[in-house]
Amino acid sequence: MTDPDETPLPDAEEYHVVVRFRPGGPPVTGTWTSGATALEKYRRWIGSHGSTPGITVTLETEIGGVRTTVKQWTAEHGERPAGPNITP
Repeated sequence: MTDPDETPLPDAEEYHVVVRFRPGGPPVTGTWTSGATALEKYRRWIGSHGSTPGITVTLETEIGGVRTTVKQWTAEHGERPAGPNITP
């Protein structure tokens, strides 16, 4: 369930949630055409694994084959919106 005060995701062709259980580890990736579904999955991964040391959960949009990070969660720092300090 999404937060009613949360800013909606930008329009995109696809949305990706990428989970890594350790820095540089192999990704677990899901892809959806619905931003609402991707945001729900992003939140579920945080809820089920967000306190795991070293985990990174990233929400990305894709337009024309170019992915852009929208949000990222780490156990150490919590959620960070897109910006220069986000690790791809």
